Amino acid sequence: MRDLVSLEAVSESVSLDANANTIAARLQALFEHSPVAIVALDHEHRFVMCNPAFIALFQFTQEEMLATDIDQLIAAPDTTNEARNLSLTVLRGEKVHTVAQRRRKDGMIVDVEIYGIPLIVDGILNGVYGVYQDITERNHAKTAYKQLSQMLNDAQHEERRRVARDLHDSTSQELAVLNWNLTMLSKMVGDRDATLQGMVAQTKEIALQCSSRIRSASYLLHPPLLGNEGLQPIVSRLATEFELRSGIHVTLDIQDSLGRFADVIEITVFRVLQEALANVMRHSGSPVVHLSLWEQSGWLTLIVSDEGRKVAMANLKNDRTGVGVSGMRERLEQLGGHLRMEQTNDGTTVISALPIDRETNA
Repeated sequence: MRDLVSLEAVSESVSLDANANTIAARLQALFEHSPVAIVALDHEHRFVMCNPAFIALFQFTQEEMLATDIDQLIAAPDTTNEARNLSLTVLRGEKVHTVAQRRRKDGMIVDVEIYGIPLIVDGILNGVYGVYQDITERNHAKTAYKQLSQMLNDAQHEERRRVARDLHDSTSQELAVLNWNLTMLSKMVGDRDATLQGMVAQTKEIALQCSSRIRSASYLLHPPLLGNEGLQPIVSRLATEFELRSGIHVTLDIQDSLGRFADVIEITVFRVLQEALANVMRHSGSPVVHLSLWEQSGWLTLIVSDEGRKVAMANLKNDRTGVGVSGMRERLEQLGGHLRMEQTNDGTTVISALPIDRETNA
């Protein structure tokens, strides 16, 4: 009986060893054939091994990696301290995930997404794994897309400016002459022909309405005050006009030292604010709207919140009277920004943010 138990124990041990060997073989195959670069270091940050993808990415031999600290080997000249700090963090048992630049053997700088993973067994740090994903091409594509979006925005902005100027300089002036001529014609007709006098008055009213609509269209295409004064005064003026037109009280919190920004930034914030206020008037039923605008840490943030009823997102997205949430989000994302909506029983808050470069400020 004792021999039978012993045989079963041996059989179980052999089975466990076989399973462990199978798992180890699979992990080794995953390590060797992974398209992502992986390097393994010991608990003192010394090179142990790496996979072929790591050698292909950085082009150093295993002998070179054994002879030199890995951070000194692949860190770019100005990122040595950053690389060392990441390593120290992982050696303390913490995971890290970041995007940085590293250097290949031929001197080329590559953009990499890095995962630092501590290998802890029974509470003891046995080593660390570094996982590197080359994102150079992805970053180049993002940069190219951003530049193209910027060019398109600039072209749209310039075209709006041109159309607004043409409407003001030509069509508006011609309508002003038409109004003047109709006034003179009305005086010439006098009381002699009531029917003709009525037609002249009706035509003059139509001409005045056309003038008003053209002024509004010109203003919406390119608000003239943005070019002269910037966001701070025009946002205050827009809030005042909205309050008078809608009867909805507006509270303002605008940073005093806001300064000027690139035209495309100011236009985008203005458009987003217009749409956000229009949504409050059309959908929320709120008696008040709170508006905040400030710049901090390289981001320009606009917050518009109300105290109205909760609105279905589909109503905002499909609103045919404006560009809606999707239009606001698209404007912001073209410039690297983002938009977030928060809805509670107390109302709706629209938070929009744009990255800004102080060097582009006027």
